[in-house]
Amino acid sequence: MKLRTTLALLTAAVGITAINAQAQTTTEWEGSAEVRYTTRYVFRGDMKAGQSMQANVEFNPAAGQDGFFVGGWANQPFASERDFEFDLYGGYKYHWEGFEFTGGLTGYFYPEASNGETDYTYEIYVSANREILENWGATATIYYDLRTKDLTLEAATGYRIPYQLENFPATLDFSFFLGTSNVRDNLPDARGPDIKDNYSYYGATVSTSVWFTKNLRAMIGFQYGDTINRHEGVNGYRDGSDNLYGYAGVGLKW
Repeated sequence: MKLRTTLALLTAAVGITAINAQAQTTTEWEGSAEVRYTTRYVFRGDMKAGQSMQANVEFNPAAGQDGFFVGGWANQPFASERDFEFDLYGGYKYHWEGFEFTGGLTGYFYPEASNGETDYTYEIYVSANREILENWGATATIYYDLRTKDLTLEAATGYRIPYQLENFPATLDFSFFLGTSNVRDNLPDARGPDIKDNYSYYGATVSTSVWFTKNLRAMIGFQYGDTINRHEGVNGYRDGSDNLYGYAGVGLKW
């Protein structure tokens, strides 16, 4: 997961910048869509695929409002040996005393899975975002996967610098995240005893977005993510090092 990474969660916590104000609408709901190319697909420090195309569509309450949200995300690797993935998610956002609380459910689907690989799983989560200072925010999230029995705790912080590129408003964004996962059944569809996995992960992102109109933006960024105390012998674990990648894409908001 994606375009809804830690950086996406932090967007709600860094305050209302000039970019956010320009992108808001007067309606109760707002939608967004994004397509990007990425040199690697890295999820919680673990490389899942190499070069890929990713897409995301989401409907949210208007900025600062409470309400339900729904969305979908997909990753299509260029290499045939890596599986296609799509996710569906939804939840509720609630604001209280400067915090934004979010709770939701995500379903992960792998239609090309075979030989005991997990073909689907689903995860519940709750998170809390807050702006610490202007344009600097933090978030804490608890995830629990109901099939792999994976309890994940993650904390993140991010900072946003608004600037102008010629006549176009833009932002320069920095974020860092750190998490830990305790998996009790890493491959729930495989025969045999449960495969356990316990590790930590971290990552950092630097990105910039340029708004050509209040609804159209382009973005480019770099992220590094890696795991800690995870071994190649863990079944289902594909890569644990050198997870530096770049991405570029376009997004719409309405």
